[in-house]
Parts: sequence; structure tokens; C-alpha cells
Amino acid sequence: MDATENDALERFVASIATNLRKNGFPERSVAFSLERMYESASAKGLSFNKVLEVLAERGVAHEKTPEKVIFTSLLPVVSPDVDALSGMDLGALSGMSPEQLMSAASEAAQRMSPEQMQALQAMVGNMSPEQLQMMMEQARKLGLG
Repeated sequence: MDATENDALERFVASIATNLRKNGFPERSVAFSLERMYESASAKGLSFNKVLEVLAERGVAHEKTPEKVIFTSLLPVVSPDVDALSGMDLGALSGMSPEQLMSAASEAAQRMSPEQMQALQAMVGNMSPEQLQMMMEQARKLGLG
């Protein structure tokens, strides 16, 4: 795939992502006309199947019916009003040894509600590679890695 095709693919994927968000994605599944999606991709010189592959790599699953393509999120959807760390005193962690930190983290995880655990998993799952790297560096500084 040359740079021009790649640019067209990226623009088309971005356009679909924008339309998905406008229609309530990722909280809701969103369906578009299968025929129109194939026609639109073809008009841009793209394979709609390749577009679906790129979307899947970005956490957007799909299901095709004879008339529609239905998009769903691969990641768990967490209500924005669920705070993964609510009720936890993070200030109490300062000055703990690595063993004490691991014990405190284990206890905190056991006290979390399923919604809080899902929110925490989604928060980590949605981190950029740079954010994950920073988190790992912090853990190493604390003697956890």
C-alpha cells in the first residue's frame, strides 16, 4: 500500500470513527448500511474489508448481516461516573516498602466493586504506550519492577 492509499485509508477510518461516536459508540452498538459502506470504500479506491481490519486493530469489532454492518466495542464500556479509585487514600501509600505496596494493592483490589475493577481495567487498557511506559517507570522507582 503506498502513502496515498494509506492516507485515504486513514481518512476513511477516521470518518467512520467520527460517525460511530456521533451515534453513541462505544456505549452503544452502531449499525450502518453494509452496501453503502462497501460503495463508499470502493469510491475511494479502498477495500472495506481492509477498513474493518484497521478498525478491529483499534478496538472496534463488527458483525455483518445481509443488510448492515454492526459495530461494537472490543473494550469494556464503563460508565463515566464510576471512579476506579474512589474511596481510596492514595496518600497513605507514600513511604511504604515494595512489599507493603503490593499488600496494600492486593487488599484494595479485593475491596473494589466489579464496576470499579472494570473502570480500572478500562483506564489501563486505554492508556497510550507513553502513559504505560511512565507507569512502569514509576513502579520501578518504587521497587516494584
